[in-house]
This record gives sequence, structure tokens and C-alpha cells, in this order.
Amino acid sequence: MTTGFIHPAPERWHRIGRIAAGYCARGAFTRAAVLLVVIALLPASQGVSARSGDRTLDDIRAVVNESVVLGSDVRDAMTFFRQQARSNGQSLPDDSALVRTVLDELINRELREQAAARAGIAVDPGAINRAIDDIARDNNLSTLQFRDALAAQGISYEAFRENLSNQLLMQRLVEREVQNRIHISGQEIDDFLAANDAQQQRYRLGHILVAVPSAADDAELEAANQRAERILERLDNGDAFAEVAAAESDGTRALQGGDLGWRTLPELPEFLVPAVSEMAVGDVSEPLRSSNGLHIVTLVDQESRNTGEAEETLARHVFLAGTDASTGKRMRELRERIVAGADFADIAREFSEDPNSADEGGELPWFRRGEMPEELEAAAASLDAGELSPVFRTRFGWHVLELIDRRRNTLDERELRERARFALRQRKIEQETIRWQQQLRDEAYIEIRS
Repeated sequence: MTTGFIHPAPERWHRIGRIAAGYCARGAFTRAAVLLVVIALLPASQGVSARSGDRTLDDIRAVVNESVVLGSDVRDAMTFFRQQARSNGQSLPDDSALVRTVLDELINRELREQAAARAGIAVDPGAINRAIDDIARDNNLSTLQFRDALAAQGISYEAFRENLSNQLLMQRLVEREVQNRIHISGQEIDDFLAANDAQQQRYRLGHILVAVPSAADDAELEAANQRAERILERLDNGDAFAEVAAAESDGTRALQGGDLGWRTLPELPEFLVPAVSEMAVGDVSEPLRSSNGLHIVTLVDQESRNTGEAEETLARHVFLAGTDASTGKRMRELRERIVAGADFADIAREFSEDPNSADEGGELPWFRRGEMPEELEAAAASLDAGELSPVFRTRFGWHVLELIDRRRNTLDERELRERARFALRQRKIEQETIRWQQQLRDEAYIEIRS
């Protein structure tokens, strides 16, 4: 997707989703702030609030307390998601279903902005500039290259910047309202490690949520049950899970097809564990009840790994920015020169446009699964040491990769405990954020207009 490389040390950050900028930030736990600011990327609202007063109001699609969501906001978001879906090769539901999902997310965004205003939380331009610089650098791009890459995908830099501001605001709000209440005890870490001793199963899940208000009456519960049954009927009839999730789910990952990424059982909400542990790949669960609604999950994939070890890969690459065919042709010519005997490192130093690796002869840092774009990891996984990959493309450009070495590292006690703390904390943050956002909706006045 990128030259590389917004990427996390814990692989499960991939569930946060693909965005215009790339993957999650390199640097494991110290870069979590950057990770949060780029989730669920939506076009920034250009006039959602009636307070703004600097834009002529058009048709009102929803009233949210003292503010409104405009028809133009919905149309802008629709355009953005179509562009992003094309870039990711992802299918979207029909327009009527997409409108409902986008409008729902814009309402949630407005509620969060109102909560931030009440709490006196704001984001200054300098913080936005630093975040953009970080994202560009972690994608092995200069800020100018990053802007060009956004433009090549049809994404406005100003819209991206506005979005980043909104997500930074969301991050600070979650830190204040949710994260400060999260505590992980030493006993919880001990229990986590005991449950994940030696061989560990990991599950890649798809998810659909039918939200139910916390104070739902019998009629609302019955309506939710009927809706969940209709969703199951669509799945039974062969509709793709990702497409149904995008059209029907109330979850935060709806427009990413409900993809939750890779999880271990201890990283899942407890109510999902019994069902997931008994599922085979391709199975779809019955509706599972939690405090915030009904959940339907599918097991997309499953694997085992040794939790006390990590396989690491060392590779080098040549990168050319740009996804056009002429750039691909240039890369194939460079590969032919390497095959003919030219030194890989010399070619990388002279031609590679990856500023973080070119001076090192194209050599990348040792990486583990989940820390690089899928295309690059797949290329590396297919090679033996010393072997050269075919030319391949990620979202921001063309690559040729050479595998240098592989190794298995045994994780020390400190790293194991830190990973356990991180996984437990993220699970709690996710669950509490969902509850907090549902509470915002339950306490709000919301009127949907046709």
C-alpha cells in the first residue's frame, strides 16, 4: 500500500484499517498516538455545525442536538469512500445503504465534536503539521511526496488535513473520557500470559454489529433481533460478508467490510470467545448479545504461532514513487540490470526513492509479520535468501525486493509482558470507547430527515 510503511509492532493494529496514508505507524507502543489519529478516515465536514455560519446551508439530513449534518457533507463523504474503496479494491454497498452508513458515522462525528467542545479540547495547527510529517516519514516519504501521493489517489490534501485534525480531536477526547480510566493489573498480565503459553491460535474476524440502546424496550429489542435475522438470511443466501457489513453494520469498521484483523482469544471481548473458539474458517455465528447490541462474526482465517518467538525478515528493496505504467516499466528495467549483474545496493543508492533506505543500499530494518504492507510481506515470504522478487506495486509505487535473511527471536520476559499489557489495554479501550460513544447517542437529540 505504501513504500512501506505506516506499521505497528503488534500485528493487530492492522484491524484499525487501511487509510489513505498507509498502515499504522512504526514504533510499537510509543507511536500509538499516530495510530489513533488516522482511523476511520472520513472527509472533513465543511459545514456540519449550525454554529459555523460561514457557508450557505443546504439540505439538512440530520439534527444532532444544536447542530446539523448537511446533505453536502453526506455527498462529500460518499465521494471519499468510493475513491478509497477503488484504491483498496473493496466493494461498497449500493448508494441507499452507503448513505445510511455514512450519515450514521457523520452523526457520531458531530457528537464527538460537541463532546470535545464541552470539554474544552482543541487541536492546534502545529500538532496537525507534526502528525502529517510523522505519517509521511513513517511511509518513507517526504511531506511533498506524501502530498503528491494523496493527489494521485484523488484525495485532497486539505481534506486529509481537516480529517487528521478531527481524528486528533477524537484521540484526545478518548484519552480524557476513556483511557484515563483503564488500568491493567499485574495479575491480569499473568493470566494473559498463562492463557497464551506456547502455541497460540490467532483468528482473523469479520464483524457486523446491530446496535441496541442501553435502555432499549421490548419493541426495540425485537426489532434488533429481526434485523439480525435478516442479515443472517442475506449471508445464508450467499451475499459477501464484507458487502453486508458495509451496508448493515453499526460497527466502527463497517465501511472497511467489518474487518477486525487478527486477534487472539484474550484480545477478544469475552462474550465472543466461546463462539470464535469453536468456529471453522468460513463459519458465521448466530447473533451474540453484548451490552451494546447483537454481533455477527465470521472466521476469515486462522493460524497458530509460538507466542514466545517471533520470525523476523531482513530484506532490501528499490522503490520508485508513482503507480503509473511508465514507472512500472522503469522498475522492470532496473530489475533487468540487477539480474544482468549490476550490484543491487548501487542501483538502490542511485535510483531508489525511499529516503530511509536508499543510502543503505535499499536495506530495510528487520521486520516481523504485520509490520510491513501486505504486498511487501507476501513478496518476501515467497523468496529464499538471495532471491530477487518480480516487480510489484504497493499503493504509492513500484518495488523490487531481495530477501537477505530470516531469523527467529525468542522474546524476553519484559517484551512478553509489555505485549500482554498492550493487548489487554487495547481490548479495554476498544470496549469502553464503544460504550462511551453509545452513551453519547443515548443522551443526544437526533432527528433524521429524508
